[in-house]
Amino acid sequence: MNLVDVYNNGLKKVVHLKNELDGRFPHITKNGKWLTNTDGHWTGGFWTGLLWLNYLGKKETVELKEQAVQQALKLAVRMDDNKTHDMGFIFGPSCVFGHNIEARERFVEMARAGAHNMEDLFEEEVELVRAWDEPGYEGNAIVDTIMNAPIMIWAARAEDNEVLYEKGIRLANSIMKNHIRDDYSIYHMVKWDTKTFEIIERTTHQGYLPETCWSRGQAWALYGFANMYRYTGNKAYLDTAKNLANYYWNNVDDETKLPRWDFHFKNVEEEPIDAAASSIATSGMLLISHLLKEENEQKSLLWKERSKQIIDSMVEHCFFQSYDKFGIIEKSTVDKPRNSGVNESAMYGDYYFMEALYRYLNYGDEEAISLLY
Repeated sequence: MNLVDVYNNGLKKVVHLKNELDGRFPHITKNGKWLTNTDGHWTGGFWTGLLWLNYLGKKETVELKEQAVQQALKLAVRMDDNKTHDMGFIFGPSCVFGHNIEARERFVEMARAGAHNMEDLFEEEVELVRAWDEPGYEGNAIVDTIMNAPIMIWAARAEDNEVLYEKGIRLANSIMKNHIRDDYSIYHMVKWDTKTFEIIERTTHQGYLPETCWSRGQAWALYGFANMYRYTGNKAYLDTAKNLANYYWNNVDDETKLPRWDFHFKNVEEEPIDAAASSIATSGMLLISHLLKEENEQKSLLWKERSKQIIDSMVEHCFFQSYDKFGIIEKSTVDKPRNSGVNESAMYGDYYFMEALYRYLNYGDEEAISLLY
């Protein structure tokens, strides 16, 4: 199956799922069936992003555009939610992507609100954003937040807000300092003393052990720093993204180029892979390739080729077999330590797989690529 057919079949799956959801947001599957919600949880932006991709892939019909618009507007209920770091996930693929397709002031308002929700969680003394404002998670930050940092930069530019911009930069720099090891693997979680603000622990939340590397965290990091370079032009972010991507590539399974849920288990067939990590990393690698086009054509083509190898492997091993079960991508692992969502589908796995295909199929189209969050 060529990649155009793969992409079109993925869009058919989106349409099939939309017709079953009655306007709700899919989150992850349980035994192959989607768990849904009305407020988007932290993954509502990804479902909306798939609806935007469906609109762009179907000759831009008005009906499909309206479906994406209405789904995005449902996320307005999260504009006052300053209890979670997930604002880029929620408002990036929905409102920023949507606004780039067709300018709407409401989308700008929603994305700006999300950025300020993150600002509310910004801890000045450690220059990190608290992952969740919940009992038991005081003084905790996770590497995933680098994916949300660009919405602070985007909103700061929309508002001409230097303070917000600097907080986005300080956040990214602090993630680089505190979450990335010397070998460019990542610590998933960083904890600090809430009285002295000293970093007291670098550990994991969804990985195997504190000193191992959770593969999806590595994927978030390589994509997030590449996107921060795209938004800021800070070369240190691109260099970091390349090093993170190299670590990822060197630790996937040798034969399939797919990641186990934690890189500690490279090539261990008894342990589940995380296809969602693969989706995220592949789209991030294609972003790196795109960003390197003018600087280093050889390295740019290398990352494009590596991405193609991963996409081909995902089509072989993870692409959906039935319209009635799972999502577009199967074999995602949500949270192995808690045995949650093992060998299931996850909305972020579906979205970033389709985004990776979109990047690959539109590789030479600067306008098309620039639409993405």
